[in-house]
Amino acid sequence: MAAKGQAVARTRDEDVMPGEVIPEPLMRGFQDLGLSPYEARVLLALLRRGSANSVDLARLSGVPRTAVYPVLQGLGTRGLAERIPGPGPAVWASPGRDQVMERLNAAEVERLRQHRERADDVRKLLDRSFPEEPADVALPFVHVLPGAKQMKTTYEELLSEAESEVVMFTRPPYTWTFPNPNQAVLDMLDRGVDVRVLYEAEQWDDPSSEAFRTEMSIYHEAGVRARLAEDLPIKLVIVDRQVALVNMLHPVAVDGYPMTLHIEHPGFAQLAATAFDQFWATARPLRPPRRNRDRLAGGALRTAG
Repeated sequence: MAAKGQAVARTRDEDVMPGEVIPEPLMRGFQDLGLSPYEARVLLALLRRGSANSVDLARLSGVPRTAVYPVLQGLGTRGLAERIPGPGPAVWASPGRDQVMERLNAAEVERLRQHRERADDVRKLLDRSFPEEPADVALPFVHVLPGAKQMKTTYEELLSEAESEVVMFTRPPYTWTFPNPNQAVLDMLDRGVDVRVLYEAEQWDDPSSEAFRTEMSIYHEAGVRARLAEDLPIKLVIVDRQVALVNMLHPVAVDGYPMTLHIEHPGFAQLAATAFDQFWATARPLRPPRRNRDRLAGGALRTAG
């Protein structure tokens, strides 16, 4: 019996396979290997039955009878079904599970081989058509990250590349879901990177921010230095005074995650870091209560992704 909520594809021959169901993940798995939905259904029926004529396969698979024969021809061309010679209605057989998987694997290997050959041909044609490459390629140093997912991915990549220092203005909205700690921050601290964070005092002191303060104490105990500022004009991350993420709150729109600028410009990053230092110098110290780091993280700090 299928688990509650699990989507299944039911067969239509209760006499042959009473009560059998085809799990949807199995159907998707064969489709991911390059089969169409109809091909996957017919092949699974053959693998379960061993052999059958097209009428039986239509009933077993749920594929319309008018579509079963061309599907079988296609499977036969790929070596995934075999027609048994003999009089009367055509009977088709499965070559067996192992052979089916081997032939699907071989087809993918051949497809990749042909892809490499075509890529080599295109590269040769490119070299003949444009033999000279430009000496200097001007890359944009400002990239627009339109949503929270892109922001989170870039943020974690930058933390993984940090060598000496990360400073940030921290304020809502956040991309990380608590109470799961961000392992990229903990790994960065383990490498000896100096991390300083400024919070807005109003948010930090708000009674409703107790959960937020508790989660942040994980990072503070791991080595993040933090202070409270009365007001932060923008959400900002600066890595090694070379690159910055700037969260651009829309002056009018309030829905959705704001646009973020990924700025790879040392001059701008150094200027922004100098502004951070000024805010840091006038901010008041943060003295969070000492807590057990492993207990807060549920003992999963070193396994969290």
